[in-house]
Amino acid sequence: MQMDGNDGNVRHQPWAVSRFLNLEEAISMSLIHRPAALYHPYQPTFDKLLNTYTQYKTAVLDIFNNGVQFEGFYIDSKHIDRTFVLPDGCVNLVICCHPQYPSANICGNLFKGRQGIFVRAECEYFVVRFLPGYAEHFFKHPIGEFSELEVPIQEVLPHADELLERVAEQTSLEGRVRAFEHFFLKYIGDELEIPLLVKYLTEKIIAGSGTSNVKQLSEDTGYSSRYLSKNFEKYVGLSPKLFSRIIRFQNVIHLLEKQQYEQALPQIFELGYFDQNHFIKEFKEFSMLTPKKFIQQLAAGSLSVNTSQKVTDRASL
Repeated sequence: MQMDGNDGNVRHQPWAVSRFLNLEEAISMSLIHRPAALYHPYQPTFDKLLNTYTQYKTAVLDIFNNGVQFEGFYIDSKHIDRTFVLPDGCVNLVICCHPQYPSANICGNLFKGRQGIFVRAECEYFVVRFLPGYAEHFFKHPIGEFSELEVPIQEVLPHADELLERVAEQTSLEGRVRAFEHFFLKYIGDELEIPLLVKYLTEKIIAGSGTSNVKQLSEDTGYSSRYLSKNFEKYVGLSPKLFSRIIRFQNVIHLLEKQQYEQALPQIFELGYFDQNHFIKEFKEFSMLTPKKFIQQLAAGSLSVNTSQKVTDRASL
């Protein structure tokens, strides 16, 4: 049986059809684990620059299916323009917990690093990070619509003001997590889900440290590259190719965090860079800095790039 991929039908050999129809079994028998156990997005300036930065590591509701992570921090006027956000393939709900005027933006996927994205200084922030593929179920919008944007939550999420009020009135990270859980149970109710195909693709790419290509993924699932990309962009907000490059970049900054630059190069080249020039060019594309400058500035306590580029706030469009 061979069909074209224009409507998403299988176009490869019968073995591929059979493989995809048994994809759930294939996933469970493979060595690929859930993203939360496998993928830990890294934002080094938050970890190193903000002494109030805290990741919530206590167990959360099973209903989230390990698809969300929580963190909190305080930003003062000194640091509001010194925080630098790197691409990580995730969508974040960033809530400014001002006691009288709480606000929140949906921060879509970034294609390049950005500096100074926070709306208010002298404020505590609560961040809900949706791991790749999981945000669509919560926001009920194609996630590609948020890419490179900051979208006020009231434009997208019903009852958003109630969520902001309940989160902002809490004084601890745990209290804010529980407030979000309560909102989720009240208005979403069912499990945070991700389509099986998208789950398989994201986990495959993450497990391979970003070295999988679209052709391999197409052959693996039996679906056309076009169909894979269309579904992937709806739920992840990026093309599979760009997501793979971002995952590879995230692996690189983890390596550079643990080792000296020259010592890390052999492992970096194992991630599929053609040569050192290719590596430096791609690293600079995502971080706006060369690897050596990135390391130097991170050691100095901040990342600073010569660019006026910022995330676009839809409210200003």
